[in-house]
Amino acid sequence: MFAFTLVGMTAVISLALAGQHLVAEGLGYLEIAKLIPYIFVIALQFSVPPTLLFSVCCVYGRISADNEIIALKGAGISPMRIFRPAIVLGFLVSIPAVWLVDVAFSWCRPQIEQVIMRSSVELIYAGLSRKRFYDSRKGLTVHVAGVEDRWLIKPNIWIHSNDQWRTITAERARIAIDPESDKLLIELQDSYININDSKKIMEPGMTLLELPLDFASKKNASDASPSEYSIKQIPAELARQKADNDRRRERLATQFSVALASGHYSEIYDGSNHAQKFELDFNEKRLVRLKIEPMRRWALGFSCLAFVWMGVPMAILIRSADYWWTFGVCFIPTLLVYYPLFGLALEFAKDGRWPASGLWLGNITLALIGTWMMRKVVKS
Repeated sequence: MFAFTLVGMTAVISLALAGQHLVAEGLGYLEIAKLIPYIFVIALQFSVPPTLLFSVCCVYGRISADNEIIALKGAGISPMRIFRPAIVLGFLVSIPAVWLVDVAFSWCRPQIEQVIMRSSVELIYAGLSRKRFYDSRKGLTVHVAGVEDRWLIKPNIWIHSNDQWRTITAERARIAIDPESDKLLIELQDSYININDSKKIMEPGMTLLELPLDFASKKNASDASPSEYSIKQIPAELARQKADNDRRRERLATQFSVALASGHYSEIYDGSNHAQKFELDFNEKRLVRLKIEPMRRWALGFSCLAFVWMGVPMAILIRSADYWWTFGVCFIPTLLVYYPLFGLALEFAKDGRWPASGLWLGNITLALIGTWMMRKVVKS
């Protein structure tokens, strides 16, 4: 039951995720085909817990509806005996589920972003061919009069980066990607460049313009986000981030001390100190996220065990042979209890108000409810 349902549910979630990328990113079918292996792993991390819950609801709901629990008690056998196989299965599935969550966060999602960014040239040409306009929402906007044999005719290009605006016009242009350096290459012919309306440059002939590849992608680039690191990599990155924060803190303390000793009090409030303080605050938040990331993945993985722990006694108490009715009655309370508690704990942990161990709040709550219902099954 578990294996059969897992295949079906994972396929449905994979199709939904693929459709989301197809619509949101404007990807073609070839790019979607490249994403399928990564999407499948991400879908698995979502499908395993509810599939396991569905399986135990089907089996134990039918057993209870056939009065097998009453027969066990009549034979002097505790219902706890039939809980054990499901609990063992939940524990055994939880261990690879942690690995699935880890791989989905640290490998699949970055790989999906890479595929999307490397497909950005085709997305640009597709958008310009249809609408003669492309906006990456990351600092690159292109208008053209037309597209002929991969050449952009009369392009107008706007580039915004680091408070600098560049407006570029040319007779024609061609766009490509350098996969080795992850650069977006724009080849311009007879171009005119206007920088912040203060510097204007005429470039006759051919000119090559290089931009970071993420400029062309509508997907937000991840700048070494804590979620990109695997559980094994996080301790080393945690140590590096702590050392970097200590250096920044010492540098700020030194600057403040020198300003106070020399009587230059205005330097305490100048822009550079504010910028350094902002960077330190950002890095402190990143440090907190690095600390909670392993606990987040362990808690999500072991939600399988928590779902089983509550699902088995609840299915027995419902006593219905209708698979979907039993699953719905079990899954809706689980959905309303576990995921809101996990989301709440995650937000508080990111803010530093709760320790990383608070991410187990949803698991512990389901376990307590399941334990109470188990006692009710045994004693009733």
